[in-house]
Amino acid sequence: MRTRINSFMQEFIADAMLLKLARWLRIFGVDVDFADLPDNQIIALLDIHRSKALLTQDVQLHGRALHRGFKSFLVPRLNIEAQLAAVYKEFNLNLGDFPSKTVCPSCNGRLEAVKKSEVKEKVLENVYKSHRKFWLCKKCGKAYWEGSHWKRINETAKSVKALLAPPKPTKSA
Repeated sequence: MRTRINSFMQEFIADAMLLKLARWLRIFGVDVDFADLPDNQIIALLDIHRSKALLTQDVQLHGRALHRGFKSFLVPRLNIEAQLAAVYKEFNLNLGDFPSKTVCPSCNGRLEAVKKSEVKEKVLENVYKSHRKFWLCKKCGKAYWEGSHWKRINETAKSVKALLAPPKPTKSA
């Protein structure tokens, strides 16, 4: 299951400036194609994939996309947590339980939990010995596990959730 907007799954195309954002959105289960292409080819992609929204920091590309009737969001030049929160707010996305929705940060493929023995040749020996749970990308074959980076991922998710939370009411005197 992936992130849904209203009753359908919102998908995105991120331009060359937003690879880091695209990878983080994928970690949180959002379907994002990364397009390191000239602007005219990105517009052509949007024409083919009309349901996808463009994520960009390029004001001119954003304007061209809107002028042609495509969904586009001008991502603010802020830290990654604030960028993620801005996308989630703009498209009314739900961060929810992201680990169960994570897609491959590299290729956007579906991850599948696998037996430890299936990754023995794909990971370093110390990783194999020190972890029990593994996932494989069904598209590119990359192996994943809850390594030391997992703490940073959870902290980022917490920060984004805090930015998305409604402001707490202030106490009156």
